[in-house]
Amino acid sequence: MQPDFFAFSKNISLTLLGEAGFFLQIYKIMENNELVFLQECQKELAEMKERIAALEARIAGIQASQAVAGVPEEADEVDFTGVELGVADIPAPAEEPVAEPVAPAAEPEPVIEPEPVAAQPEPVAETQPVAEPEPVAQPQPAAPAVDDTANLPWRKDNPGMMVKNIRSGISLLDRAQFIGTLFKEDFTLYDNTIAELNNMETLDEAVAYIKEHFPEWNVNSDVVYRFMMAIRKKLG
Repeated sequence: MQPDFFAFSKNISLTLLGEAGFFLQIYKIMENNELVFLQECQKELAEMKERIAALEARIAGIQASQAVAGVPEEADEVDFTGVELGVADIPAPAEEPVAEPVAPAAEPEPVIEPEPVAAQPEPVAETQPVAEPEPVAQPQPAAPAVDDTANLPWRKDNPGMMVKNIRSGISLLDRAQFIGTLFKEDFTLYDNTIAELNNMETLDEAVAYIKEHFPEWNVNSDVVYRFMMAIRKKLG
């Protein structure tokens, strides 16, 4: 069994050496192909540079020809040497007009002054009686607004433990729902409203503020109920 094992190991070694030589040949072929590819790229770059230089030369020639074509050529001077002027070529002097005799001016006729007209007295305008102003009706005091929230549940229910700041009486979940539903995703509006409500003394003042600035709120909804109960924890 020992000779067979050595023979098998020798065959494996020869096989591995053969495969290593095969891969080495493939690597050399790939290396040669890369060199050929790089040489072709360099050749194409050189040809592109020559084309660009030729185009730049053509453009410079066109610009130079346009610049020359835009300058007007000076007119050639006329040479009058050797040209004889005859008498007929000289224009005759223009005849001056003879002034006609002026007739003597006629004497002006005497101006007859009009007789002065006696001034007529201006008619005296009759004085119209001054109408007395009508009495202005005094505005009637507005009737006190009727509180339509007196019988709502958030007016009567117990709000719970009192707080000094409305923010501390609002949970994170309620704050997220208040901003998303009542204040239309506007955190600045929510924050400013809470600050204004914190400065108020009574619940009626807060209700009037909310009716003025948020008339679209549904005072019977659950979200408004929870918001008003949070306000009552501060204002009672």
